[in-house]
Amino acid sequence: MEPNPHLGPNPHLGLALRARGKAARCDKIIAAASDLWRAHGIDRVPLSQIAAVAGVSPQTIYNLIGGLDAIALAVMNVALDKVEAALAGTTATGVELALEACRVSARMYIDDAGLYRQVLVRIPRVLFEGTHLGRDAAEIAVVAMTQAQAAGEVASAVDPDRLGRTIYSNYLGAIYDWACGDAGDAVFLATTEMGVLAPAAACATEAARPALTARLFELMSRP
Repeated sequence: MEPNPHLGPNPHLGLALRARGKAARCDKIIAAASDLWRAHGIDRVPLSQIAAVAGVSPQTIYNLIGGLDAIALAVMNVALDKVEAALAGTTATGVELALEACRVSARMYIDDAGLYRQVLVRIPRVLFEGTHLGRDAAEIAVVAMTQAQAAGEVASAVDPDRLGRTIYSNYLGAIYDWACGDAGDAVFLATTEMGVLAPAAACATEAARPALTARLFELMSRP
């Protein structure tokens, strides 16, 4: 089909192309920063080096993402995207969904410890200074606890939003211990599950509590 000369250029097509180009440049910047940080460490890699590897100017990085702290947040957002993608096809719901989310993300961090240990240690300072991820990272845990309540795992009097955020806070503590080197991989994985099971068991219905408590006790009893 021949283009209609009377219609002129499609402005929406131009916007879409520019958006894709911006996303591609951001991807290159994040990938370059991740590779350099794995090899040399965040504090040893200037923005100019990231720009050179990504094939852009330092000003472009500032315009698209920001400085080093903003790039670290972007790396974490990519990690959260991967976790969400991994969970997209899961059949787990309720407490099992919360446990699977912890396992998936913890395993991803462990498998790329050279990158994530240093990024995860840096993130709390960045967040404390007022920069945000731009997403609700506790959402999966909140959804899981909402499902758990609907399925009769969590008592009806419990606020599933508060319970989900408590679980997420527990997970953040486990992450930070691991990232700082205070916990090994096995302890990290076990602690993330305990952080789900302990509040879930405390808020469980009478029918669900024995099974959740037994699983928690097994984890707490491991040598």
